[in-house]
Amino acid sequence: MTSEPNFCNIRKIGKLHPEKYETISRILNALGNKTRISILEVISKYKEVCTCELQPALGIPQPTVTSHLHKMYNSGILRRREVWRFTYYSLNPQYAEMVNIILSSVSKNESGKGGRKGNTVRTKIEGKSQTWGSF
Repeated sequence: MTSEPNFCNIRKIGKLHPEKYETISRILNALGNKTRISILEVISKYKEVCTCELQPALGIPQPTVTSHLHKMYNSGILRRREVWRFTYYSLNPQYAEMVNIILSSVSKNESGKGGRKGNTVRTKIEGKSQTWGSF
């Protein structure tokens, strides 16, 4: 039988510097939304997606789509290029592997939930309807 000590083993931890985690905090904050995860899943599949393709696929207002894209762009997860009045988004190669790991982890976890219904995103990109994960 083990007994717990009746005192705290105080360690000298040293000064913490939360500011060094600014980038990762910004990225995790940007990933903390089911709509943004859905958008990342579509961009990951198609490599580059125009804003105008995402709005009908998500079924939410265009300004809301743009707001989600801006948050991910400002965090560094996405890159964008503008052609005339169209804006195309793609994964920043620096974070592509991390995003793909997260997406595959979500897919594995969701497939094991046995019939749990969540929000599904239907996309009509390339003229056919596909379902992108359950969140």
